[in-house]
Amino acid sequence: MQTIVVFKQTYGSFNTEKDGRLTGQVMTITGKRRDGKYTVTHAFGSGKRINKIYTVEQLLEQVEKFEPVALPI
Repeated sequence: MQTIVVFKQTYGSFNTEKDGRLTGQVMTITGKRRDGKYTVTHAFGSGKRINKIYTVEQLLEQVEKFEPVALPI
């Protein structure tokens, strides 16, 4: 099975709390490197951003955290 990764794909969401603060996390796939790994930015409701580099397997694990796949019973 071949995996297709779409750049600028965003997973997750932010929520606005009653006091106006943002909560939540968003992960954006920002590009593919020459070595086959992907660059990803994690943005948090607090305003903090973290840049990470993932292999395809690691990237799929991260996506699974944001959008769990329902397995057939």
